[in-house]
Amino acid sequence: MAPPIWPDEPGPTVADVALAARAIISQMPVLTNERQALERERAELPAQLAEYQKELDATTPEDTARRERLMWQMRRVEKRMTEVERRLAGS
Repeated sequence: MAPPIWPDEPGPTVADVALAARAIISQMPVLTNERQALERERAELPAQLAEYQKELDATTPEDTARRERLMWQMRRVEKRMTEVERRLAGS
C-alpha cells in the first residue's frame, strides 16, 4: 500500500498493512534443517547428472572444450553425490 499523496488523505489501515505483511511472509521459503537440505539435494543430483550426460551425448566429438567442461561437471556432480551420501550416513 502506498503512503497518501495528499496530507488530508487517509493512509493505509492496520488491516491493509497486516494483510501485506502476511502476503510477504507466506512467500518466504520454509527453513529446513541440514538433513532435509541434503535429502533434497540427493534427490536433485541424479537429474543434473542425466542432463549433463544428455548434453554430452548431443555434443560433437570435435567440440573438445565443451565435452571436457561437461565431463568435468559430471565428475563434480558425482563427487557431490558421494559427499551427500557420506554426510547423510553419518548423521
